[in-house]
Amino acid sequence: MVSSLESWLKETLDAFPAKSALYWVDLTTGKPLAAIRENTQVVSASTIKLPVLCCALQGVLDGGFSLSQFVPITEKDYCDDTSVFEPEYRQDGAFLWEMLYWMIVESDNTATNAVLSLLTFDRINAYCASLGLQQTSASRKMLDFEAVKAGRNNFTSAADQYRVYKLLYDGEILTPELRKVAFDFLSRVRHMDALQRYLPDNVTVLHKPGGLDHLNHDAGVFLLEGKPYYLGIFTWDGPALDGEPQQCRLIGKLSRAIYDYTVKGVLP
Repeated sequence: MVSSLESWLKETLDAFPAKSALYWVDLTTGKPLAAIRENTQVVSASTIKLPVLCCALQGVLDGGFSLSQFVPITEKDYCDDTSVFEPEYRQDGAFLWEMLYWMIVESDNTATNAVLSLLTFDRINAYCASLGLQQTSASRKMLDFEAVKAGRNNFTSAADQYRVYKLLYDGEILTPELRKVAFDFLSRVRHMDALQRYLPDNVTVLHKPGGLDHLNHDAGVFLLEGKPYYLGIFTWDGPALDGEPQQCRLIGKLSRAIYDYTVKGVLP
């Protein structure tokens, strides 16, 4: 039955006018249940914020940083799309734990850029390499489209995202206390219009979506009792401008089919 569902997932992805990748893995056994172009390197958008979060927490563990240290916001780091550091509440910075919170929960790009300035791309890329990530790297700040024109971008893959979530889930990186911080932030993500779009139940999902013009991704861990799984669905070169729903609807449709099969054994 899993093979027939994987065939349906691939057919549905291939029928949609976008490039795509999907990786669905049983977290209890580590067995992939559907693997569709999972190693394809793609522009990451905000999914890069997961390894950035883990890199920052590893820095805290190593003693180089503190969650209570002040992280400044420079003019170069400020993004007009911020929903946290708006003119009415414009701060010149915040504690590291709060910057990481907003980076993940609200996907705030100003907070993210401040964290990137603190960490540096060299540290982030070295950390990604230490985790064995093959397609993940960072070389630009959020909304730095001049960097994109110059050939610098941030990348990841469905398989690399799985590796980070799996290491967190299995307790193989960080400490229990720092993993608790990561789990807490990832469980509070306010953007639920992709993987959770059509789920009727109260399911805890640790995830980080990302979106740009023509690109929508969402990847994370579904903490179903007895049946936890990772699901990453990535779509790019598609019809949706930033904020439009076409590609998120596709992700939601596929996610619902996987959820229904996992919980009820029902095929689409």
